[in-house]
Amino acid sequence: MKDTTQHSPRQRTRRTLIMLGALYVSQGLPIGLGFVALPVILRAQGVSLQMIGMLGLLVLPWAVKFLWAPWVDRFDGGRLGPRRSWIVPMQVGLAAIFLVIALLPQSGGVGAWMLALLFLANTLSATQDIATDGLAIELLQGRALGWANALQIGGFSVGMMLGGALTVTLYEHGGQALTFVILGALVLLCTAPVIGGPDAPRQPRAVGPEGSGARHASLWRMLARPGAGWAILVAATFFFATTMKGSMIGPLMVDGGLSMSEIGTINGAGTLCIALFSAPFGSLLIERFGVRRVAWIAGLLSACSILLWLLPATGLKLDFNLALVVELINSVAAGVAYVAFFTLFMRWASTEQAGTDFTVLQCTEQVFNIGAGMLAGMLAGWLGYASLFICTAGLGLVLMIVIGIALQRMPLREGTHPSANTALEVRNA
Repeated sequence: MKDTTQHSPRQRTRRTLIMLGALYVSQGLPIGLGFVALPVILRAQGVSLQMIGMLGLLVLPWAVKFLWAPWVDRFDGGRLGPRRSWIVPMQVGLAAIFLVIALLPQSGGVGAWMLALLFLANTLSATQDIATDGLAIELLQGRALGWANALQIGGFSVGMMLGGALTVTLYEHGGQALTFVILGALVLLCTAPVIGGPDAPRQPRAVGPEGSGARHASLWRMLARPGAGWAILVAATFFFATTMKGSMIGPLMVDGGLSMSEIGTINGAGTLCIALFSAPFGSLLIERFGVRRVAWIAGLLSACSILLWLLPATGLKLDFNLALVVELINSVAAGVAYVAFFTLFMRWASTEQAGTDFTVLQCTEQVFNIGAGMLAGMLAGWLGYASLFICTAGLGLVLMIVIGIALQRMPLREGTHPSANTALEVRNA
């Protein structure tokens, strides 16, 4: 299927960015379910903190997607095209999973079948992400790549809000069936811009210099690059403490007496803060002060801001307004850090196999985030929330000292930040 409609470069760019933004929103839905909604729902059902910490396994596909990424890249596609032949089936499958969950018996709460289906949902979304990132790189260049990166962070945050905060509220007032029917409809809505939208050209991916280079991309070439060990160390640790804290905030608010609607409001406000304020603010700071400096300072502030959760955690009853303010402060620091570190990873990645290099670092982060969630559940169960936040903040500060050393040893390509380019165009498809 080929898009034959004639459009100006600016119009094609706009259509591509709308499509990418919708797909990134869709990717955030299963993650929001696993990291935000389910911890609240399960804690309300009396599930232990240790078991809630095991929910990190639901996002395991995001940590190991590099294993099948080459297969996604090499598949030339059917009538839909090389990228849409992956994206459309993954989206339809995700919507179908949500509809099946809506039909599951609700008397037993969140059961094994639902967890298995959510694991599959994350597998489909992770595969969609491989194809979507490839599509962005192949279609966009210049300043448009900067907008695509902003949409990735902002759109994914919005998807997490819908899959997390909205799901908590819907689950409390409408039950399981209505909640997952709405989530399925959201997935299909996000798929609509893909139908008839642009796709990557076939020939350059199969033959020629670019296609040849992509076909020879390998993990070994990535590991042999200068600074690879330091880059992997940074990817493994930069969000570890923040993930530990974040995985236990929902259970803390449940135990503190807040309603699901109040918890949904707090989580939603924090996620919107990242999408609408932290991401663009982080980009501005990087332009002004440089990516290394912003990454390290924002990471340091993010670790320190964890201690603010001691205020609501030590009270007899958790105060809604106080929790909301603390969550917003944490979201500002964490959002800026996330944008800065991902920009740093993009500038370290080789232009010859940027997808492989970036995916390995992204998967490294996910693997260690799973471990962070499990560790947080065990510490909270053994020591309590207040001790957890003290230990987590201390660990975060130690890790940032190590990261500061690593950042000085990571060679970065200069002048490659997307916003530094002036062209705003799309390659002809």
